[in-house]
Amino acid sequence: MSVKTNPQKPRNKITYTPAPLPIEGYVRLPSVLAVLGISRTSFHNGIKAKIYPAGKLLSPRCRVWDVSVIRSLLASIGGAS
Repeated sequence: MSVKTNPQKPRNKITYTPAPLPIEGYVRLPSVLAVLGISRTSFHNGIKAKIYPAGKLLSPRCRVWDVSVIRSLLASIGGAS
């Protein structure tokens, strides 16, 4: 007889699909990456190098970026919004 060692249910994976930038408010990482056109690793390396903003934590697992900050970043690097 086999004994189940993990009594908890497996976690459901919650995904977030990127959306276009709204007029105002906050967006999550997939939307920021879609607008900038870079990879997650490049973005995190840019945060460490102080090229990109670090964003704000809403909870321990949810970080968001202000749309106005992302739009100003796009203007400073010459991208279109």
